[in-house]
Amino acid sequence: MSAHRTRIGWVVLSLLCVSAMACRFLVGRDAVGQWTFAWPSSDSIEWRVGALLSGLLAGAALSLSGIYLQTLLRNPLASPFVLGLSAGSQACVAAAYWIAAIGGPWLLMGGAILPATVGALLALGVTLYFGRGKGGGIDPISLVLSGVIVGTVAAALASLIEWLLPLEMRPALAGWALGRVPEVPELSVVIVTVITVFAAIFIGIRKGATLDAMGLSDDESASIGIHVSRVRLYLVLGSSVLAAVATALCGPLAFVGLIGPHMARSCVGPRHRVSVLAAAISGSTLLIAADAVRHFAPASTGRLPVGVICALAGGPFFLVLLRRGAAKAWMR
Repeated sequence: MSAHRTRIGWVVLSLLCVSAMACRFLVGRDAVGQWTFAWPSSDSIEWRVGALLSGLLAGAALSLSGIYLQTLLRNPLASPFVLGLSAGSQACVAAAYWIAAIGGPWLLMGGAILPATVGALLALGVTLYFGRGKGGGIDPISLVLSGVIVGTVAAALASLIEWLLPLEMRPALAGWALGRVPEVPELSVVIVTVITVFAAIFIGIRKGATLDAMGLSDDESASIGIHVSRVRLYLVLGSSVLAAVATALCGPLAFVGLIGPHMARSCVGPRHRVSVLAAAISGSTLLIAADAVRHFAPASTGRLPVGVICALAGGPFFLVLLRRGAAKAWMR
């Protein structure tokens, strides 16, 4: 991609991000539940800033997790949701709620980041194990199918645990499981997410050439001095932690981690030195825009979960990629 086109891509990404942030800041609901588009009152500014911060961080974390998973697996269909990481985090957080209900509240200290991380790592490990082909390598179609199955089973397990919870604890878990962008995020989760996101961006930019080389075969990567197994371990851990902190903050959200990296590459090109930062901006833009759009839905039956918007927008995009054979494109 030429430098001129890359500059245009950065301008487009920046304008989209600023526009989404401005829309989310201005859109809201009045006292009777009707949506408004105006400067917020003084008592609601703090809530909208909190929602913007949550959307920025969770969207960036999901998109960064997606781009690292796609690099790790050489598969553009990989994402935290498709490979079951989000559902794995959901199941372990639900289990933490259940354990807390019977006398283990320490598991939920720090905003459920610990169980969310454990769930993401477990889900990714199972998906990778069953996604292998006959020769021992990763088969892209088997990987996607394994991720769908792992995600489905984990989500069902989370629903079962939710049903076992005491009645007074179910609403909090159910609202989180449908996806949300908290207006008053928990400080500990915000701090951990900020550190994780900025570390992922810094490492991605600094090690951009290494990540580019991971797109080659293992033998080719090793021949130019890349320690393939070590880089893979870092990518597994990094992508899992990124998915976990985003899930702990906003719940399991679909397809943000899939669309964000593709949106970034289409704007600034495939080189990781630039696409990693662009992916973070793209993911933030997508989640903030989804959070703004949900306010336009009728509120008579309650606020529409942001996870519904993400799934409705991301599902068709995933099917288009699958139809075009994107899973096999990187294997050729």
